[in-house]
Amino acid sequence: VDLLYHWIQQFVCDGIQLGILTTPPPLLNRTFFELAKGMDKYQDAMKHSKIAFPFPYAQTTLMLLIFHWILTPLVMVQWTNTVLGSAVFTFVQVFTL
Repeated sequence: VDLLYHWIQQFVCDGIQLGILTTPPPLLNRTFFELAKGMDKYQDAMKHSKIAFPFPYAQTTLMLLIFHWILTPLVMVQWTNTVLGSAVFTFVQVFTL
């Protein structure tokens, strides 16, 4: 991404020097500003992606999902009168959570 950012910036600068981009300077300044703002947002997203997810929290979440997966059919059998209703409600509860 950094390389592409540099390439785009270099192509715009080359276009200005060769006269291909005859845009007024305030508009070109805004172009560079938006490119820099996009790179800033990208760098912020990379910071968030490198933060490790806490292992105990991940394990607790996994165990709760397993309990939900096991207990939902048992509860649905008690709450419904038909097998089809139990299967449909279990499917909806387990796969939409």
